[in-house]
Amino acid sequence: MPEGFSCPVVVKPVSQGSSGGVSIVQRPEEWDAAVASAAPYGPRILVEEFIRGRELTVGVLGEEPLPIVEIRSSHPFFDYTAKYTAGLTDYLVPATLEPRVASAVQAAGLAAHRALGCRHLSRTDLILDSQDRPVILEVNTIPGFTPTSLLPKAAACLRLSYEEVCERLVLMAVHSHESITTAHS
Repeated sequence: MPEGFSCPVVVKPVSQGSSGGVSIVQRPEEWDAAVASAAPYGPRILVEEFIRGRELTVGVLGEEPLPIVEIRSSHPFFDYTAKYTAGLTDYLVPATLEPRVASAVQAAGLAAHRALGCRHLSRTDLILDSQDRPVILEVNTIPGFTPTSLLPKAAACLRLSYEEVCERLVLMAVHSHESITTAHS
């Protein structure tokens, strides 16, 4: 393990989705295997401090944060297998949080969406630490978008069907295109 790092850390590819190649290194002797797991996904890896807490995600549709989803995986973290194997993960939609904590999580998701210049939709993954502080892990600019994906699950809490979410996204894209076209005329 390189100097300057202390366990536990998260090792993951810079450019990969669905938690492919992600490892939690608990002991220095696990370092080489974690790097080898991330390496097939590209030449760069990211090493992050491991933060113990509740796994949450907050989608943004347009400029509105959606209800928060809590992810409870039977695995040490929400890895590829836990995401795509039925029965390994429970989703609490909406997450059971104190109102002030929920507001902070949604505000963090919306702030990340705006800071990165996202438009129309994004999904921010977070850990809620032991002090109830939301810590952003990553922003998904093209989140999974099947009827059973996390963003549509959150939208369903607002009684938005999958079809209605798709229609809103199309209308937002058309409006953006019209605005750009008008501005360049």
